[in-house]
Amino acid sequence: MRLSDLYTENALKFVLRQTLVVLAYLHSRHIVHRDIKSDNILTNADGACKLADFGYSAQLTQEKNGRDSKVGTLCWMAPELIKGERKYDTKIDVWSFGIFAFELANGTPPYLRQAKSRQIINIITL
Repeated sequence: MRLSDLYTENALKFVLRQTLVVLAYLHSRHIVHRDIKSDNILTNADGACKLADFGYSAQLTQEKNGRDSKVGTLCWMAPELIKGERKYDTKIDVWSFGIFAFELANGTPPYLRQAKSRQIINIITL
């Protein structure tokens, strides 16, 4: 079931905005979360939103201003993270946020019901 069937558009926009506020805070401190997805966005009845599961997060520094390890959840992973061709930074969280927004509107992220190999091909060839 799509969350848009359960919640108002304004409620969903609020969750998206609060998630962006948290991401802006993390990114201003050069922290990349690397696993933005619906399972890691916690909300309560009062509308409070929290970002959870920092197990894949990483601190970027001047010496290490990008990462190249492949971590996260496949359907929400940015193409550059999957390809492993170059160092990535906080921009991968922005990609994952877009997939999260898609998921709120449609009920699932793109390609979820496809085989993992097909998911990878679809994500990196967009």
